[in-house]
Amino acid sequence: MKTAYNVGIYCRLSREDKKNTKKTDSSLSIENQQAMLEKYVAMQEWNVYRVYIDDGVSGVTFDRQQFQAMINDIKDGKINCVVTKDLSRFGRNYCESATYRELFFEHDVRFIAVNDGGEVDDDDISIPIKEMLNEVYAKEIGKKVRATKKLMAEQGKFSNSRAPYGYLKSAGNKHLLVIDENVSHNIIRIFELYLGGKTARAIADVFSRENITTPNEYYYRTIGKPNPHNRTNTDKWNSGSIMNIIKNPAYYGAMSNGKRQVKSFKNKTVVRKDANEWIVVENTHSPLVSKERWLEAQQIHLANKKDTVRRSADGEVSIFSGLLKCSDCGGTMALKRRKNVKIDSKEFYRCSTYVQKGKDVCAEHAIDLDVISQAVLFDVQRYAVLAVEDEKKLINRILQANNAFQLKNVARYEKSIRESKNRINEIDGILQNLYEDKLSGEITADIFKRMSQKYRDEQTKLIAETEQLERELDEGKRVQRDMSGLVERIKECLTIDSLTRAIVVDLIDRIEVSETYDVNGEKNIDISIDYKFGRIFDEEKEPVEG
Repeated sequence: MKTAYNVGIYCRLSREDKKNTKKTDSSLSIENQQAMLEKYVAMQEWNVYRVYIDDGVSGVTFDRQQFQAMINDIKDGKINCVVTKDLSRFGRNYCESATYRELFFEHDVRFIAVNDGGEVDDDDISIPIKEMLNEVYAKEIGKKVRATKKLMAEQGKFSNSRAPYGYLKSAGNKHLLVIDENVSHNIIRIFELYLGGKTARAIADVFSRENITTPNEYYYRTIGKPNPHNRTNTDKWNSGSIMNIIKNPAYYGAMSNGKRQVKSFKNKTVVRKDANEWIVVENTHSPLVSKERWLEAQQIHLANKKDTVRRSADGEVSIFSGLLKCSDCGGTMALKRRKNVKIDSKEFYRCSTYVQKGKDVCAEHAIDLDVISQAVLFDVQRYAVLAVEDEKKLINRILQANNAFQLKNVARYEKSIRESKNRINEIDGILQNLYEDKLSGEITADIFKRMSQKYRDEQTKLIAETEQLERELDEGKRVQRDMSGLVERIKECLTIDSLTRAIVVDLIDRIEVSETYDVNGEKNIDISIDYKFGRIFDEEKEPVEG
């Protein structure tokens, strides 16, 4: 009796395959794959249950929406035959392909790769060889793509589909950015407001009130297409859009690439890379803000990200917000403004615990804004003098204050990372050997399934642990990498008359203020400053007259 087959037709094309179809084999196209397979099934007089299409998806991963839908239909007994153009359309991952073919066998599903000899037989030694070659092809293509992208990045070429808001792709060279005069003034204004103390949220509110078109809406209007992400309030700015602009090096004339990467050619999960890992090429196009102003904005962002800062009703951030602490209770020192007839306004900080819970819990610890500003400026300028007079000595002192990680842990971290990566590669080999043992009959399919799952679980855990170790190692090396810029920043403070929010958050982690005390009838306050580069002078506290 002739078996009645309910067929699942599977078609797949990756983005790289799409590029190749324009130059080489047009039969790879989804349309041609589907037409050929439907014709094949009709000739066998079988029934097409469903056509599953993954368009623009790599074959090295099996986490494909339509492929998984097909697997679910197999498990539900809806299809008993899978037909695809060839094994490379099925997948380009040697071990995973074998696992899914084993699943077909368990569910009595016939598997046919039309251009690879028809029915796929696990006893055919050519099948794993073809699958290995398909995986190697995917790996080589991935290397070439990454090499091309890296080369373009190192040459400072723009390679994204959409230019940053405030710029356009040059009509004569799509890899070059030119200023968009229609909206570039908005970028300049955003930086001015942010450096002036406005938060991203406050700036977004200003732009929304003034009905300034959002970057997303502006882009689709300029290309004459409807916004596919059109939702309610698309005309409203948000803090995320503002911060994306603030953090983008393009606005000081630098091209930044390599911000994201996939974990591996098999694992297509996209991960964000730290800013210090980006490929940044400067002076690639006309800037909208100076690099100095852009760097100031980054330091403000980092400080605001680290600490919860207090803002005024109009979104202003005070110069020491989030950094000034009570030396007794550790609470935040809150900025207050007192008005009277003699003085228009007097700004001062005092302990928030005292304000909220009273003197029975903590003393007031009040200090004038002018007093704390001058005291901190004086202390910062001590480092500036040393930076100018003996830069090497300052660098050595900073490194000594921060070298615990470098001295004790770098070698251990690098060894652990190296050993983990070796084990990950070793497991790849073990999995391939297991599959070959299954083919030769040395182990059963059940043993293969259990052992391969065990090794995959170990490999997944190792990959996650290795990524965490690499992040910690990068953080440990941050001080040394940033040393040159830090010293230059310290030098700048020698000639300034007053502090700015950017300088404070750039250099300082925490400032502690004591309660006022008397010395020979004079009121004094102790101020202790913790710098991001460590305290390199001997004094623990800097007393000032209250």
